[in-house]
Amino acid sequence: RGGETLGRGTARMMLRGVVMLVAAACGEAWLSAPPSSSFVLGRHSLKTGAFCASCPGVGGLERIPRTPLKMVLADDKGQASEVVWWTVKYKGHQEAAAMDEEDLSVFEDVVELGRLLGGTGKAKMVWESLRCGLSPWENTEGVTEKARTLLERSFLRIPAVSLESVAVDGTTKMLVDFEDGLQVESVVIPNQGRPSAQGVVEPRTTLCVSSQVGCNRACDFCATGKMGFIRQLTSHEILSQVFHGLRVVRERNLPPLHNIVFMGMGEPLNNPLNVMRATDILTQDKCFGFARSRVTVSTVGPSPAAIRAAGDMPAMLAWSVHAADDELRRKLVPTTAHSMEELRDTFKSVLSKRSRQMSTFMVAVTLIHDLNDGEEQADALVELLRPIQEVVKGLVIDLIPYNDIGEVAYERAGKDNVGAFQRRLRDAGFACFVRVTRGDDDNAACGQLATGVTATPTPGTS
Repeated sequence: RGGETLGRGTARMMLRGVVMLVAAACGEAWLSAPPSSSFVLGRHSLKTGAFCASCPGVGGLERIPRTPLKMVLADDKGQASEVVWWTVKYKGHQEAAAMDEEDLSVFEDVVELGRLLGGTGKAKMVWESLRCGLSPWENTEGVTEKARTLLERSFLRIPAVSLESVAVDGTTKMLVDFEDGLQVESVVIPNQGRPSAQGVVEPRTTLCVSSQVGCNRACDFCATGKMGFIRQLTSHEILSQVFHGLRVVRERNLPPLHNIVFMGMGEPLNNPLNVMRATDILTQDKCFGFARSRVTVSTVGPSPAAIRAAGDMPAMLAWSVHAADDELRRKLVPTTAHSMEELRDTFKSVLSKRSRQMSTFMVAVTLIHDLNDGEEQADALVELLRPIQEVVKGLVIDLIPYNDIGEVAYERAGKDNVGAFQRRLRDAGFACFVRVTRGDDDNAACGQLATGVTATPTPGTS
């Protein structure tokens, strides 16, 4: 109730609806609440807003390793109904957002969804629909009238797909629309099976999902990087892409959805809370039920702190290296603020603490003609990655021939150079493969995802 002690501070509330309070390591606290509301925590008056100007912005990261977050839920009479404390392993502000009953996500774990619907049995029926790519609002067989009404009135609708386009090779690109008019692209990539050294690989489908609208990493060869950062995706918006991927697989009779890769628009580690929540729901047996080894979070490695924070994610990790040389890496990824050696050592430390099964590591290199496709760059990559190879179950290097985005004068590395680069790495004892380009005739290939919106720079935002 009003006046309840929160740690060493005392809360006085005049609030309407449900609010989230975020207190950051900088000592400032922020919340989203109606203009008439006020909130005091100890001696500190709280400001209304999405982020603190002195910190790196929504979902931003710094080097302070631990930040306490406090969440206060208040009812429309101004009484605190719940106080939750937890600690996360990074400094940063998650966007503080009002969470009234219209903002409840259907993508909750079975226990929480069961609490909201009045029973885990009802929650399991909803999840049976979601796993098949069927909307729980449309597939209501076995769901009580009361639960169906609650779904209709109180839960966020799954965002719609306004466009599905199919490339010559069967790759499907989806344009997912959100309520604020923004969009992201996701890609469904079917593989019909192929022979390999271990036997025949079964037919399977991979889904590439986005974690942000735009991206602030500004990779010079990436269409998303040219957009700039627009906003974070919520876990609901991330998981909605998985739902639509399952729907496309069912409707087009594609091979089963086997892998989820965070390799679409955005830098996942700059949106850590929402990506963590999404991967947790993806890998819970009673929710989407994907094995942890089938979910991959790919990152350029924004900072050592960001990499350390990812260590607890229930997913495999992948590093978009692109160049082992610091100067060349800064040309390709202009926001690089740390040496490759420092980032490498952090990955090594994180991977050494993971279970053997979860320590398999993928490294991606986009090969650009006469820029990073020479034998000298291959040798530098060997030296960079050797220490990681010593601590992981397996290290796989994925070579990605550059896909044209039309805004830079880069060219795809030639087949001879790609082949020589691959042989150099294999001769050094690394597993190395050349990624087969998929969907490039529909701008759905790696590096080509973008929508028709660009960021408007705002001081203090990420």
